[in-house]
Amino acid sequence: MKGKEFDTKTAPLSFIDLEMTGLEAAKHEILEIGLLKVSQPDLEIIESWEVKVRPENLASADEEALKVNGFSEEKWKDAISLKEAMEVLAPKASGTILAGWNIATDYAFLDAAVTKTGVKLDFHKHVFDAHSYAAAKLGLEWGSSGLSTTTKNLGIEILGHHSALPDAIACFEVYKKVKGS
Repeated sequence: MKGKEFDTKTAPLSFIDLEMTGLEAAKHEILEIGLLKVSQPDLEIIESWEVKVRPENLASADEEALKVNGFSEEKWKDAISLKEAMEVLAPKASGTILAGWNIATDYAFLDAAVTKTGVKLDFHKHVFDAHSYAAAKLGLEWGSSGLSTTTKNLGIEILGHHSALPDAIACFEVYKKVKGS
């Protein structure tokens, strides 16, 4: 994903969270995508979307990752292919700034998905890491400033932690709270 150049002050933000079969983009797969698209500068929600993605190679999955994500054949019985998910995500994310918690990991998986499926994503060339932003603004220690801990410390409830859309929403709520402080 090369990204494009456009006005970052008015472009919508796409808070994205992925759940995966592990942490290595070259080896593991996306299981779930959550997107919360918000306008700028008013931070109004434009759209929310989530989808479960059918894994193709569970043999390479990290068992702990599957446990954390709550993966089961039954819960993923209606999951769609990665290509289908990317085809739906692409127009939703077009012309937005990719944002998220520790976004480098999600970016690596999205980049691998673009390569694998051929479906291009049209994000801004720069990304926004809400984790770095919150840590800098609040003076947090990196090792103790995960999304769960940060939301708890800020009085923000995550409904369904380690599910893509709830984590994308929690990330957005942290950003809003920190931005306003």
